[in-house]
Amino acid sequence: MLLIVLLSVFLAGRYEQQQAIKYFIAALFLACVFEGIQGLSLAESIRLIIQLLVFLLFMILFFRIPIIRILTGTVITLLLLQATEIITIKVFTTFAHKDLLDIKKDSLLWLFMIWPNLLILSLTFWLLYRKKFSIFKEDHPTARPQSYSIGSYLFFTFLYIFSIIGAEFLAKGSKQSGIQLAFLLGFEIFSILLVREIITSKARETELSIHKQYIADITSLFTTIRAQRHDFANHIQVLYIFAKQKNHERLLAYIEELVEQVKEINEVLVSDNPGLSALLQAKACQFKEKDIALNLQLFSSLTELDMRATEVNQIIGNLLDNAADAIELAGYPTQEIHLRTNRQESNTCIKVTNIRPVISADMQKKIFEYGFSTKPHHTGVGLAIVHSLVKKNGGTLSLISNEEHGTEFTITFPIKEGTKREQKTS
Repeated sequence: MLLIVLLSVFLAGRYEQQQAIKYFIAALFLACVFEGIQGLSLAESIRLIIQLLVFLLFMILFFRIPIIRILTGTVITLLLLQATEIITIKVFTTFAHKDLLDIKKDSLLWLFMIWPNLLILSLTFWLLYRKKFSIFKEDHPTARPQSYSIGSYLFFTFLYIFSIIGAEFLAKGSKQSGIQLAFLLGFEIFSILLVREIITSKARETELSIHKQYIADITSLFTTIRAQRHDFANHIQVLYIFAKQKNHERLLAYIEELVEQVKEINEVLVSDNPGLSALLQAKACQFKEKDIALNLQLFSSLTELDMRATEVNQIIGNLLDNAADAIELAGYPTQEIHLRTNRQESNTCIKVTNIRPVISADMQKKIFEYGFSTKPHHTGVGLAIVHSLVKKNGGTLSLISNEEHGTEFTITFPIKEGTKREQKTS
């Protein structure tokens, strides 16, 4: 069922790799419902029609896919499934010297016959994904995606287990083999543990990618500083020659150039927060290529915050990226972004300001929702991540955007009494 869901969504042009848990839950829920439909005292053709209608309705509501897209994707997927089943049944019955009814009576043989279908469908999905093939052009809805915990996933899984057991009892009554039930339960428990490990692994992978970016920013900062120190002797030699030649104009011009270079580095250096320094240096270089200046007023190094350094960088990095993207998309109504940090008696304040563009009142209500974005080819998760991290760490986030003040994001974190001035790094 999972492969049918994946192929249908992918062919409809709505596949998103980061929504893996959502696909698992959809597959389990549909499998549970289909098992219940199979137990109805109806003709086989009627049951198949009901299953198809339920599948289409669920996919439209759950994934918000237009009916033409999901209908096309589903039909092609079912045709592919039917073709693989016909081929595998023909091959297996020929080599096993048994007809289909005899194979169905033997659970082990039936299992061996199903696996080739799964492998073929998996290979098909993998090839389509690698080739980026889709019948429809990829686009994604801007609504907030649902998030599911491991607990909710387990709830759907247990529903699936009991539906299978119930269906087996309805089909075979009390003659159901205890060994077969034990095998079924064992397989489902293994599946639960496997999917739980996948979910945990995905979370670890995301955290690891954040730490890798954090380390990369610090490495870039240190490389820049080492390069400056390496060239220091050369600069001194040039200055000495200009001074000896009494070429004061060139001497002054050369010194001014050096001061400007050193100033760019010194502006982003925060003595006790190398992670923040690295982030600001990376952003300053990135924005410089876009002709956007990063104006810094750092009256707090943010090390007094009782939160991870990577989370602080995520918050500031996403706010700065959002401001730069808005400026670029609006055609550069301003070319400057202001970042201000300030520590007061009981809280620390972070402000990111760009004079233009201004965000409309309607947009301000939606801007922190997952998936919402006014920018093309953007996932719309940057500000949602900021909102989530601020809330997680007990802070407040406000937005002011009007013609008088421009656009200003303000984040305030309370400082607990006795908080050490040393950020968590893991």
